[in-house]
Amino acid sequence: MITKAFCSIAFRDEPIEKIIPALASIGYDAVEAWGGHVEGKSRDELADIKKMADDHGLGIEVLSPYFWLTNSEELRQESLERARWFVDYGHQLGCRKIRTFTDAGPTGIGSDAATPEHWRIAVESLETITALDRDMLFVVETHEKTLADTPSTALRLLREVDVPNLKLNFQFLTGDPLKAYETVKPHIFHVHLQGMDENEQHTYFEQDAGNVAKLLRQLKADDYDESVSVEYCWKGVEWTHAESACAILNEHLS
Repeated sequence: MITKAFCSIAFRDEPIEKIIPALASIGYDAVEAWGGHVEGKSRDELADIKKMADDHGLGIEVLSPYFWLTNSEELRQESLERARWFVDYGHQLGCRKIRTFTDAGPTGIGSDAATPEHWRIAVESLETITALDRDMLFVVETHEKTLADTPSTALRLLREVDVPNLKLNFQFLTGDPLKAYETVKPHIFHVHLQGMDENEQHTYFEQDAGNVAKLLRQLKADDYDESVSVEYCWKGVEWTHAESACAILNEHLS
């Protein structure tokens, strides 16, 4: 059964304590907790979050921090430390997946610009991160300006790291998402869903040109049984958008 989640980054300026009950009331199965909603919290605060989620019947499916592995040595060391924190957060929150980047944000190194040294550093860093806990799944996001920005380079990254707990968080915003999906399908353990309009810009599900519906139907046909997460990562998201997205998930996955 596919777990229907919503990424809390959409409401980054609201506390996670408000987001959890709201998502449960809408009908989501789980929350993908944006890193900023949990980083730096005490054990008592994390325990309260876990209890709130349990009380509302909402799973904490994925934790979503940011890592920069190939940008600079300083950022890489910070990212390795952050990975250790988030493994501990995962244990406390009962979460088994951590969203992973080789780089994040507009300064990331894309596969078209990456040198052999960038690849070496990324692979060695992911070997270190995944060794922190072999029972934790580190789901690498297929995202622009990273080494996993195409299906072939995402597969190369998995192949070169070659550990059982490195998987993919599938997200492609341009091109044919079904073609990309078919290429990496066996390695997908989480899916980010955003609408894509006729200009290949990300948008809400209800403004999508049919890509979300096609992908959801294909996931269901393939008996995919991990998680999907609505990831509206821009400012201005309203709770009505979370509600309409959940209705569309139910329409195509039920």
